[in-house]
Amino acid sequence: MVHYLTFDEVGITIAVIAVALTFIVLTWNAVKAIHDWRTMARKPDEDRLDDHEQRIRTLEECCSEVRGKLQNDWQFQEEEKEFNVIMLEAVGQLMKHALDGNDKDGLKAADEKIDKYLREKSQR
Repeated sequence: MVHYLTFDEVGITIAVIAVALTFIVLTWNAVKAIHDWRTMARKPDEDRLDDHEQRIRTLEECCSEVRGKLQNDWQFQEEEKEFNVIMLEAVGQLMKHALDGNDKDGLKAADEKIDKYLREKSQR
């Protein structure tokens, strides 16, 4: 005996198929959205990377510039220290000469040191 489906049974069957397909589509879209989100979270943003690279490049250039200036300052301080030693020796010789009127050789040696220092600095 053949059983024919009634209108209510056909409607229920179509509704079950529609619900099943809707569930499949929703599940597929949710899985795809999660996959896209994970891919985007793992892949660095190219614009953000370019911005970071530019900032790093700027900082490295600035660091090199500051390093050069610090090197110049250090060299200047070393030269000033050397000059101060020569000048203090000269002042000491002048004080000795002022006290007793002697030690002309010490004055002459201090004068030669100052002249030598000035000649070396003027050649640079």
